[in-house]
Amino acid sequence: MRTEPESIPSGDAELQRGRLMQRSLRVLLDQVRGARKVLPHLAALEAALGTRGAEAVERIPPQFVGKVFRQLRVLPLPEDDAALQELIARLKEALRRQPEVRTLQLSPFDPEATVVITEGSHSEFMRALNEAHAAGAGAGA
Repeated sequence: MRTEPESIPSGDAELQRGRLMQRSLRVLLDQVRGARKVLPHLAALEAALGTRGAEAVERIPPQFVGKVFRQLRVLPLPEDDAALQELIARLKEALRRQPEVRTLQLSPFDPEATVVITEGSHSEFMRALNEAHAAGAGAGA
């Protein structure tokens, strides 16, 4: 009597994939002295892969996905490690899913955005405060 191989439930398969990724990432981080200290986001992902499986990649907060990806890319990645290649692919996919963040960068010399700070004595401050108070009182009268 021939039986079909038992299929691994999806959650278990993802956990196993994550643990394979974790094992490959551990070997990679072990090759570079102090890597976990200088690449803390990657070290956190290493731990999460063991407990949450491959789903840990999808749980990375959006603002940190790029940082994790950049930290991974600075390491000497072996091209023949399927688990690391899958991790890279999942990180790339997570990056693609991120909403585009637009930032407005002002010129450092924009007079509308420049604050000038000067130091003054206590008596100058009190005089300016009294003048502002007097001007406010005069406008209310």
